[in-house]
Amino acid sequence: MYNLIGSLPPEAYYIMTSFYNIDATALRLGRWLAGEYIFYDNPKGTKETLKDQANQPTTPTNRRRWAIKLKTAIRKSRIIGALTGIPIVALQVADMVRRGRQVIRDKQIDLIVGFSDYGPTMLSVYWLHRLTHLPFRLFMFDIYKGNDFFFPGNLIAPWLEPKLMRQAEMIIVNNEGTRQFYIKRYGDWIVDKIQMVYNSSDPSAYLALQSPYHPAPPYTILFTGSIYWPQIRSLQNLIKAVNQLDDLDIRVKLYAPHSPDYIASYGLSGPRIDISVASPAEMAQIQSRADILFLPLSWGTKSPGIIGTATPGKLTDYLVAGRPILVHAPEWSHLSQYARENNFALVIDQEDTEQLKNGIRKLLTDAPYANQLIENAKDTFQRNHTIASNVARFRSLFGW
Repeated sequence: MYNLIGSLPPEAYYIMTSFYNIDATALRLGRWLAGEYIFYDNPKGTKETLKDQANQPTTPTNRRRWAIKLKTAIRKSRIIGALTGIPIVALQVADMVRRGRQVIRDKQIDLIVGFSDYGPTMLSVYWLHRLTHLPFRLFMFDIYKGNDFFFPGNLIAPWLEPKLMRQAEMIIVNNEGTRQFYIKRYGDWIVDKIQMVYNSSDPSAYLALQSPYHPAPPYTILFTGSIYWPQIRSLQNLIKAVNQLDDLDIRVKLYAPHSPDYIASYGLSGPRIDISVASPAEMAQIQSRADILFLPLSWGTKSPGIIGTATPGKLTDYLVAGRPILVHAPEWSHLSQYARENNFALVIDQEDTEQLKNGIRKLLTDAPYANQLIENAKDTFQRNHTIASNVARFRSLFGW
């Protein structure tokens, strides 16, 4: 989304988001868009205020500290999520709708664009549309109804999604799997509303770091990004497989914006695991030094719809990093099917430790095979995931 919106003139858009829910890691390592930010939970807050906070060695404010602790607790406990869900969602929606109406009036807004979340944004877009009669469009990074939300998001989505789909002027998705999912769910009337813009990234930093693939011990299997329920079980499978490969010196490196305690609580710890965090600017170098790039989606989740339709954002970086990709995801997932169709990754689509061990060994020891996957990945990136082609597509959808 940063790449798409960042291509627009700063005066063409406003970003409404939370002031207090931006955690310390994001403040320190994240990138800001050039347009104006409007914080629904702090009308006096500015982007400059948060930039100053990121550059000062101060502790978080009480409200931000509370928000961070609450988010962590909700991720770990569905009971806490259920108990706090209604007041959290109600307060966020009230703030967003109140502030959104002011912004629409004062800034003379012509169009609302909502990005899929667990409920507050979707509800706010719906009510702002009802109250102001402005048209709206949805950008769906994930499916909404059928996602594994905590209460009350899991009850709101089945009621709200059909209304949003009917009333939205346009629905943007980021892969063919999600497009087909919604056509199957709602029928032919939705076909013309759904437009596709692939996830994209800037390959320049990766291309400057390209080097021949010659893996040597100690080998590195790398995962970068957030760790939560869609990945946890597959990551646990990876750790199990690596621990059984006694004859290979392998390290699993996890670059994730979480505390080591949070990651370890899911069993992702041990002598062969390194946990760290890095900024987006450092990712090209980190990924280009790996021996295997690991891309997981899990079995046995409460939201098979998400697993079936997701294409993780990191995929676009992996495709151009010049290192072989190992996909560990169910055979019916769009990710596994997309990887097989384009032959850009070794796909282990069964939850089988022996298959996973054999796949790791093959990538580390069969250089011609690994290099063919690397070339196919680059071709897939150029065909579908360049910033230039997707920015052009995105801008055309909005008449820019």
